[in-house]
Amino acid sequence: MGIQLIALDLDGTLLNSEKKLTDNAIRILEKAAEKGVHIVPSTGRSASGIPDEIINLPFVCYALTLNGAMVVNIRTNKKIHQCVYSREEAVKLWDFIQKYDALPDCAIDGELYMERRTFIKLPNYTKTPERIALMRQTRKETDNIRGMLLQNNAESAKMNLLFADSKKRMKAKQELLQIPFIEVSSSLPLNLELNRKGGNKGSGLLALADYLGLKREELMACGDSDNDYSMIEAAGLGVVMENASEELKNIADAVTLSNDEDGVAYAIEKWVLN
Repeated sequence: MGIQLIALDLDGTLLNSEKKLTDNAIRILEKAAEKGVHIVPSTGRSASGIPDEIINLPFVCYALTLNGAMVVNIRTNKKIHQCVYSREEAVKLWDFIQKYDALPDCAIDGELYMERRTFIKLPNYTKTPERIALMRQTRKETDNIRGMLLQNNAESAKMNLLFADSKKRMKAKQELLQIPFIEVSSSLPLNLELNRKGGNKGSGLLALADYLGLKREELMACGDSDNDYSMIEAAGLGVVMENASEELKNIADAVTLSNDEDGVAYAIEKWVLN
């Protein structure tokens, strides 16, 4: 049957450095979709944080969001799969991460939230206007995340920490890795992403494949960051970008061009369309 589903990380993978989807990439994605291949955005973002230019592609139906902890049909909002913290775990972790010199945010009921007092500090932790704009665009403002987590039906799937200092980030990572119920990953040099144990892009991809009746060898995944590791391992064909870390390249089945050279389009043409 060949490849029936392509899971695509967004930042650093499908999107170029300007966070844009090229016309050539759209053309190649359309060709794959015409063959019946599922095109699946796979991101640390929430569903509402996926760029409109991707949401507006009529053939995009499913998405792995919040690092695969929530797999959704973006047309019907139906949840296909989720891996969330218990209320006790979420509150305990939220309280624990307040000690770090970092900007925390939290995914609740599928949306990423950041407190207003944290938003104000953004320019101290990330200097580029583009990054600040993206953080504002992909997170909702609120006053009290802890209060939200204490609500009866609140479901939290992920927390993030953005550091200004790499040494402080590394120290925090070593501590957080000791907490048994979480997975620690990152998609940026200065962030940490905290999912519930088992909530990752690999398990999300396999859950969606099971839902669609697809085998592992029918899955292709493209990524560039630490939080793509599990997805690259889970897919029958794990493709890593030229701009990815050496660690990720070491586990890949193939390496394609960089995200600024339309590496995803190149990979799809080479391994799916030909």
